[in-house]
Amino acid sequence: MTGHAPGNDAAAAIPEPTAARVLRNTGAQMAGRMAIALSRLVVAAIIVRALGAGTFGEYALVLGLLVFAEWLVDFGTTEIFVREVSREPARQTHLVRTVAALKLVQVPVAMVVFAGIVLALRYPDHVVRAALLGGASAAFYAGVLVFRVIFKAHLALEREVAAELVSALAMIALVAAAVRLGGGLVALLACHAASRAIFLALCMAFGRRDFRLSVAGVAAQDLKRGAAMSLPVGVIGLLIALYEMIDILLLSKLGTAVELGYYSAAQRLTWPILLALGSIAGTLYPIAARYWPADQARFAEACQRALDAVALLAGVAFVSAFAGAEFYLGLLDPALIPASPALRLLALLLFVKAVSATLGPVLYIVRTQRQTLLFVSVAVVMKAAVITLLVFQIGYLGAAVGALAVEVVFSTLPTIYLLRRHGGLRLDWSVVARVGLASAAAIAGTSALLPGASIAAAALAPVAYLAFAAALGALRVADVRLLLRRGAP
Repeated sequence: MTGHAPGNDAAAAIPEPTAARVLRNTGAQMAGRMAIALSRLVVAAIIVRALGAGTFGEYALVLGLLVFAEWLVDFGTTEIFVREVSREPARQTHLVRTVAALKLVQVPVAMVVFAGIVLALRYPDHVVRAALLGGASAAFYAGVLVFRVIFKAHLALEREVAAELVSALAMIALVAAAVRLGGGLVALLACHAASRAIFLALCMAFGRRDFRLSVAGVAAQDLKRGAAMSLPVGVIGLLIALYEMIDILLLSKLGTAVELGYYSAAQRLTWPILLALGSIAGTLYPIAARYWPADQARFAEACQRALDAVALLAGVAFVSAFAGAEFYLGLLDPALIPASPALRLLALLLFVKAVSATLGPVLYIVRTQRQTLLFVSVAVVMKAAVITLLVFQIGYLGAAVGALAVEVVFSTLPTIYLLRRHGGLRLDWSVVARVGLASAAAIAGTSALLPGASIAAAALAPVAYLAFAAALGALRVADVRLLLRRGAP
C-alpha cells in the first residue's frame, strides 16, 4: 500500500483490491492470527495447569464479559466507518477523527454500564474484582478500534495483527510471571489489561503514517451523525455479543465450576480458529462495500470467493479437531480430556459459524439492519431457552448441542435469506457441499486407520481432507499458485 502523510486524503491512498493483493493480505492475516491463537492457547495451558480448571473457567467467564464491554466501545462504529471510508476515501482523515471523538464519549459510558452489569450478576467477590479491573482494558481497545478503521479500509489489517501478536506474546510472559508469584484471577485480568495497552501502543506506531490520534475539526454535528449511523449496528452487535457469551453465562449459573472449565477449554480451542478465519471476513467487507451497489457482479464474485475460501479452510480445522479432540485437550491439561465430546460438537459449530461470520457483516452493506436486528433478537432468546433446557437434561454438553442447533437455524439460514432477498446474492453452494463430503471421508478414514485420538490422527485428518477436497474439486490449485506467486501486484 502506498502511504501518505497524515491529513492527506487522496483517494489513491486506498489500493485497488487485485486478486493477488487480496489473497496475500488474507494469507498474512491468517498466519498472524494463527500465531495469536497459539499464544492464547499457551496462556490457557499455563492457567489450567497452575490454577486448575475451575479458575480457568472463571477466567474464561470474565473474558466473555469483556467481549460485551469491548462491543460497547465499538457499538457499530468500525463497520459503518470502514464502509464510509471505502466509499469516500477523500474524507478519510475527517471520518477517522470522528471515530476518535466518538470513543471519548463511548469509553466512560461503556465502563459505567459494564460495571453495573458485573455487579448485577452477583458473582463471587474475586470474580467481580477481576472483571472490574479487566474492564480497564476496554479503554485501550477503544484506541485500537480507531486505527482498525484505517487498517481495514486499506486492506492492511496485517499491521493490526502484528501489533496484537506482540501483545499476545507479552501476555504469555505476564501470565507466567503472575502465577509464579502466586497471583490469582485478579492478577490474570491485570495482565490482560496490560497486554491491551501494548496492543494500542503498537497500533499507534504502525498506523502513524496514515493517522495520528486527533479530534481536530470534529463538530458536534459530526458526532451526532456518526452515532446515528452506528446505532442500529451497535444494537445488533450488543445482541450478538450476548448471543456469543450466553452459553458461558448460563453454565456459570446452572453448572459447576468444573463443567464451566470443561466447556471453556473446548471453546477456547475453537475460538482461535474463528479468529484466524475472521481474516476472510475482514478482507471481504471493504471490498464488498466498494462494489455495492454499483458493480453487483463483482460484489457477488467477492462474496462467493469468500464463502468458498472460508468453507475450505474451516474444513481443515474441523477434521483435525474432531479426529484429535483428546490430543488437543490433553495439550492444555490431561484433566480436560473428558471434555472431548464437547470439543467435537464445537468443532462442527466452528464450521457453521465460519460461514455465518463471513457473510453476516455483508448485511450492513446491503442495509438490512432492521431485519438483522429482528432475527438476532430471536436467536438470542432461542439460544437461551434451548441451552437452559438441554443443560438440565445432559449437563454442559447441552450448551454445545444447543449452540450448534441455534446457529444453524437462527443465524446462518436467516443470513443467507436476507442476503438473497435484499442483496440479490445467489450463492453457489457446490464447494461447501464438496467440503462436507471431503470432511466426512477424512474423518471416517482417519478413524479406521487410527482408532483413538492421538497426534497422528490430528495430523492425518487434515492431510486426508485436503486430498479428498482436491479430488472433489473444492481446492482450487490456481488460487494457491496466485497466493504464492512472487511479484504479483
